[in-house]
This record gives sequence, structure tokens and C-alpha cells, in this order.
Amino acid sequence: MANFTYFIRERVKLNGRERGTTHETTITGINYADSRIMSIPSGSMTELINVAALPGAGVFPSSSLQYARISNMSTGSINLQISASTATYNFLVSGSGSFIINTALATNTFSNFTYGDIRSIKASPIDSTATVEYFVATT
Repeated sequence: MANFTYFIRERVKLNGRERGTTHETTITGINYADSRIMSIPSGSMTELINVAALPGAGVFPSSSLQYARISNMSTGSINLQISASTATYNFLVSGSGSFIINTALATNTFSNFTYGDIRSIKASPIDSTATVEYFVATT
């Protein structure tokens, strides 16, 4: 088992003065990490991450997902679709933007959606083709 640590660093220079913060979070008990960069063709909803009851090629066990980051490496926006067994939500991720899911620390339920019940994460380009990167850490 390993500790997984991620950092969020925010910086902006306004009126000649730098401002920002740094936030560090550690998730314990990580046994596996995976990352991938993939192209998503225009007009398609492509599955990036599949979370199922049993592990398999490109599939992560449902109770093990602790952290996922999906980054849009393109200049155009993507529709990021996160599905649980009872609800599906869509998020717009602008070009060069990222979306982070931390199920290890976010365990609440909202509108029939439970972080620990994520089943799949899919993406679709809004404009043309897109390049997406993901990083996943599981127990």
C-alpha cells in the first residue's frame, strides 16, 4: 500500500502583485494507479473509465476508486459524463481544464448521486476531436 498525494497550486498576478494558494491532500491505502492519454472522435461519447464489480482490462473495481483526474488536453470543450447506478451528470470541461473526483474524501450523496457508486466516466468533444488524459488511483 502507498500514500497518494496531490497538490493544487493557484497563482494569479493582479496589479503587479502575485496571489494564490497551495493545497495538499494525501489519500492512504493506494494499491494501483493508472493513466492514459486518448483521442476522442467528434460526435462520439467515449468511455474513459469503467467501474464494475470485478476488475478487468480497462475496468476498475467499484469499491476501489479513490481519485480520478480527467484533463482536457485540447483547446475546445468536452462534455464529461459521470454515471452512477441511479443518476448521470454532465459537466463542461473547457480546453486545458481538468475535473477531479476524490471519492476517498467526498462520500456524500446529492440528488440520488453517491460518489462511492460511480459506474462510468465518459467524454464527448463539443467542437471537433479532443485529446483527454486521465489519472486514476484505487485501493
